[in-house]
Formats: sequence, structure tokens, C-alpha cells
Amino acid sequence: MKKRNKKCRLPKFDLKPVLSLQDAQQKSGWGITAFELPEAWTKVGMGEGVVVAIVDTGCDLDHPDLKDNLLPGMNFVTPGKPPEDDNCHGTHCAGIICAENNNIGMVGVAPKCKIMPVKALDDEGNGNMADVAKAIRWAADNGADIISMSLGCPNPVQEVRKAIQYAAKKNIVTFVAAGNAGNTKDVFFPAAYPETIAIGSIDKNFDRSSFSNTGRNLDFMAPGGDVFSTVPDNWYAILSGTSMACPFAVGVAALVLSYKRKYKVNFKLDTADDYRAIFKKYCTEIPNHINDKFYQGFGIIDPRKFVKEYNG
Repeated sequence: MKKRNKKCRLPKFDLKPVLSLQDAQQKSGWGITAFELPEAWTKVGMGEGVVVAIVDTGCDLDHPDLKDNLLPGMNFVTPGKPPEDDNCHGTHCAGIICAENNNIGMVGVAPKCKIMPVKALDDEGNGNMADVAKAIRWAADNGADIISMSLGCPNPVQEVRKAIQYAAKKNIVTFVAAGNAGNTKDVFFPAAYPETIAIGSIDKNFDRSSFSNTGRNLDFMAPGGDVFSTVPDNWYAILSGTSMACPFAVGVAALVLSYKRKYKVNFKLDTADDYRAIFKKYCTEIPNHINDKFYQGFGIIDPRKFVKEYNG
């Protein structure tokens, strides 16, 4: 019998009307404002010197809000071709992390970090888990500091876990979206693996988004509802999903890692447990679910609290 390749796909996400570059003055998404990130940029930096690999549908490589922050990537869907985004998902995730602070469009959480686009999903958001595993290993071998993956499935795939473990041995931590299946018994894979950091979604009211997975392996929450970011070609859109929460958390991780390197601060950031230990100290809990880890993980990642302690 011919063996089937295991597949993954993007979680369903809600696309709201897009805005063209020509119509956009620079906007701050609600997460940027709510967590007072412009103050963080003046006190702890903007993610300088950090490289994030986004394993997704690729990226709009010419987007004026992204192009100066993009490094060479890789295409595992159509080898030999650039990792162009023919879906929109990967570009949206990239903008949340690193859209430039350039007075147009929008601004990302860490607007001076660099993005390595690694295309492992096709124009419909589908992908072969073998390609995802190759993408993780490629990112680990080509200079990534952090890997961001807004993808998953309900079942474990050992090939992907081994790739994540390979990256972890190189002190490269993988953040993964928890999934959009709502109130569940557990988060999706690979977010459920202990080597990753699983990110759920909150809305503008700082409550858990109704679509956000729950479960014992959930780690943290971040803004994922109605998030404004970049999409092809030179446009912008509002999307909702744990797919949007994951890159927000990654952006905060980039700020913290950049700050640690710049000021040689005495805390470790080599493993997923190291990041968990740091973020647990700087969380805000969802008001109606205090100490409910199944529902909210350790709480909402709150960079305001980090800035208050480490103010550069």
C-alpha cells in the first residue's frame, strides 16, 4: 500500500476588508497601543539584531512595509523559486512582527528585527508535514534566533517534533499558534509539544477569543482578534486567529532577546522553558479566569511589565 504523506493546513481565519497602501497613513494596531509598545521601543529597543524565521505561506517580498526587514528565505513548496506569498497568511504574520516604523501602513511589534520567510504552505494554506519539518531544520541551520509557526493539526507528527527538537538543540525556540477550534481539551500540534511555546488569542477586551483553543499545554495569550497587518500586494487587512497572536508573542520575544544581547542582562533565553520563565513573570491574567491555566495558560504576555523592570 502506498504510504500517504501527512498534511497540515492553516487554521480557518476571518479576513476583513483590506486597505491599500495609498489609503493608509501609518496605523497602530490595538495591541501596539494597549501594551504601550512605543514606550518599550524607546526604553528597551525595537528588536535589533534578532532574526525570526516564519514557516508559513511565504511573504510579499516587495511589500514597502516589510522589504527592508526581509532576509533571504526558502521555498519548500516550489523549490528553486522565491518564497512569495500567494495566500496572504504569511505576509500578515510578518507584518505583526516586523512592519517598519516608516510612517506608512502599520507598524510591527519589533520593527527592527529581521524576518526569514520560509514557505512550507501553498496558496490554499495546505502543506505537507515533511516540508514543514524540512523548513524548521533549514531555519535552524541558516541563522534563525526564533521560529514562528501559525499552523497545526489535531494529531502529533513525530517528524515535525524531531525537527523542533533539532532547532532546540541549537538554542532556537519555536512559538506555535494554539489553534482555532474553540473550547477544547488540548491545543493542536505542534503547539502541544513541550519544546514549543503555545500561544492563544485574546480580543480587544483582554478576554479569550471564542475561537482560541484551550488545554493543559497552553502557555500564553496574546492579541489575535481583529489584528491589522500587511497582505499582498502592498495592501493591508484585518485578520483574527491564534495565527495572529503567535507572531505578536514572537515580536515581544524578539524585543526581549534583543535587549538581553544589547545590555548583557543576566537571564537565560536558550530554551522554551527559559522563555516561559521570563514571560510568566510579566503576565496579566484574564480577569474572570485567575489561575486557570487550562483556559489562559500562564496569562497574557504583557511587555509593559518587562519594560517597568528593565527600562534600558
